[in-house]
Amino acid sequence: MTNQAKVGIFSTITVAIFILGFYFLKGIDLFERKNTYYAVYERVDGLYKSNQVEINGFTVGRVADMQRDPSTGKIVVKLDLITDLKIPDSDSTSAQLFSTDFLGTKKIRLVFGTSDTYLKEGDTIPTYFKRDLTEQIGSEIDPIIHDVKHIVPTLDTTIVYIKYLFDPRNPRGIYTTLGEVNNAIAKVNDILVGNEIALQQTIKNLEGITGNIQKNNQQITNILKNFSDVSDSLEQANLKQTIENLNKTITELNQVAADINQGKGTLGKIIKEDDLYTSIDTAVSNLNKLLLDVKQRPYRYITINVLGSKKAEERREKKFNESGK
Repeated sequence: MTNQAKVGIFSTITVAIFILGFYFLKGIDLFERKNTYYAVYERVDGLYKSNQVEINGFTVGRVADMQRDPSTGKIVVKLDLITDLKIPDSDSTSAQLFSTDFLGTKKIRLVFGTSDTYLKEGDTIPTYFKRDLTEQIGSEIDPIIHDVKHIVPTLDTTIVYIKYLFDPRNPRGIYTTLGEVNNAIAKVNDILVGNEIALQQTIKNLEGITGNIQKNNQQITNILKNFSDVSDSLEQANLKQTIENLNKTITELNQVAADINQGKGTLGKIIKEDDLYTSIDTAVSNLNKLLLDVKQRPYRYITINVLGSKKAEERREKKFNESGK
């Protein structure tokens, strides 16, 4: 065998070993039989041939090929999976395309449903495309950016007003207000300085008052205790029953007054009926006349049967009549 043939055979073996080693390092066994399935996606950003297919983080196959379907515009992905893998024929079974890092590198994750039947080799697995983190963040940030765009004009106007508020030339600005506050503080200081002696005296008086309160603390405590005892005594005096009795008495007096006002009873008739009043007035007048007559001529009412009393009575009556004339 010539040297050229030996070099060719050695080169061929070297290349074959290199290829086998390359695929071995990637976890691909060129001599292992695979089952082929398909998955159709709207987009396959970051997915390349030989990317892994996993189930719960365990590699069960590789992406063998990707082709674009010209009739639908979708991407048909060919999957080479291990032969002993059974994929349930269920609506919840899917081949999810998801990101593995912030750079957008994609893998396919198989999620199995529950079914007693299984997909056959060459069938198409339902798919699901999971947006990567940057797309999710972008979709969340878009509404915020939209709101910020509306807030910026208002914020700009607010900043202008704040600048105007802090402008020293603004007669109603912060600097003017601070100057007025300083002037007010200066006036207060002048008042305090001018009335320092009076303030000191007032403070001394307050100290004296607080001292007296402290000295007479026990007396104040006794006074408060006496008030407490008085309140307890009033509480024990059954004020509620007394007030109820008073209310009852007032109600009865009101009823009596109402009866009198309506002419009921003796007192009511005296007040309301004029005839009874006139009769009583006449009786009183006659009684007064009778008493006066008894006082003036008692002999007419007191009879003493003695000799000559009849003639004596006639003389007294004649004398009374003559004196009355």
